[in-house]
Amino acid sequence: MKPSFWFIQALLIPISFSLSWAGVPAEKARAILEAGNLRFAEGKALAHSWQTGNVAKTGALGQTPSVAVLTCADSRTPPELIFDMGVGDLFVCRNAGGFDTPEVNATFEYGVAALGVHTILVLGHTKCGAVTATLEGKPVPGNISLLTKALQPGIEKIHQEHSDLSKADQLNQAVEALVRYQMMEVIDRSPLLQKAKAEGKLQVVGAVYDVETGRVRFLE
Repeated sequence: MKPSFWFIQALLIPISFSLSWAGVPAEKARAILEAGNLRFAEGKALAHSWQTGNVAKTGALGQTPSVAVLTCADSRTPPELIFDMGVGDLFVCRNAGGFDTPEVNATFEYGVAALGVHTILVLGHTKCGAVTATLEGKPVPGNISLLTKALQPGIEKIHQEHSDLSKADQLNQAVEALVRYQMMEVIDRSPLLQKAKAEGKLQVVGAVYDVETGRVRFLE
């Protein structure tokens, strides 16, 4: 009995996707991320139905991610789900607010120097609690002040330049401003990343994820 057409197609899906994600060309990185997000937002995600093969492959052969992501620790913003990717596809650093630190920077240096990362995506998101707390400027308990202190430089002009906006609109402006600020910070803090970018081996892109719609808006 010959296997059905759909059975063969099901077997080929993980193979075709594996080839698509491994060694993503830099010029196609944004388009691939956008396509993955569209599948996720429309309920057509595919990557997470065939991860067993990726686990075995990356476990045996190691990782070769092309795209690194700096984003918030918010539980609503898992990059692998948002972009319909899986094991071995993204090199991710997360903290509340999504900001660069020496440890984050060193991680991205490792990604670029040792793993072949050529794209760093800084991903903010709507309704970010860490950004909201920073905008409000109220006292916060424990070590949370370390977060708001780190985020403040990226959004300090929002009150001055957008005082006429509602709090919700101010927050949206602050989230985008923070993404743009961190796009510069992650490069400015690292001679290694500066050199890679100057040589055309690294690009930095920014985007904002909408927690209500599941859609990602890339910044120009």
